[in-house]
Amino acid sequence: MKNTIKDALEAGRYETTPEGIYFPAENALAQGVFSVSKRGEAEEFSQNLVVNEGLDYILKAAVGETAGIANWYIALFTGDVTVAATWTAVTFTATATEWTAYDEAARQTWTKSLVVSQGTDSFSSKASFTSSSDAQVVRGAAMLSASAKSATSGTLLASSRFSSDKSLDTGEILDVGYGLQLSAV
Repeated sequence: MKNTIKDALEAGRYETTPEGIYFPAENALAQGVFSVSKRGEAEEFSQNLVVNEGLDYILKAAVGETAGIANWYIALFTGDVTVAATWTAVTFTATATEWTAYDEAARQTWTKSLVVSQGTDSFSSKASFTSSSDAQVVRGAAMLSASAKSATSGTLLASSRFSSDKSLDTGEILDVGYGLQLSAV
């Protein structure tokens, strides 16, 4: 299936849908999901949007136009916004209002599992963010290739608005995972 997906990407035979990237001829759907939980509370899942910059990266990496990105990082945001396909790594920090009031020195590494059954995720090794201030409201997450807080370089792969806002006080921890799946449909 890898080569047929690659061929479909090269030829532009795919559609972007709210559920993910759909490959009609291959009957396949590529989608991602963020998991989020404040320590001690139930885990929630939210579908992501693979933004145009992320789609371009996937296509370029699949056809060998660009090298693959080895490390991805999770960033969080506080803006009361709707994720848009036009977001980029350059605009993410300002548009989404990146949240940086956490103890960790940088955006947290996405520690993915091996690809198994057409999927990979970090659900068993989530990124943890420890709030350094009271009354923080985190509304969403993103996957970026730059690790520095508020970086405006690199590539934005995907982003998601959480199904519910997460309120944090000093010392409270938010755990965030991300998963990618390719499914036959």
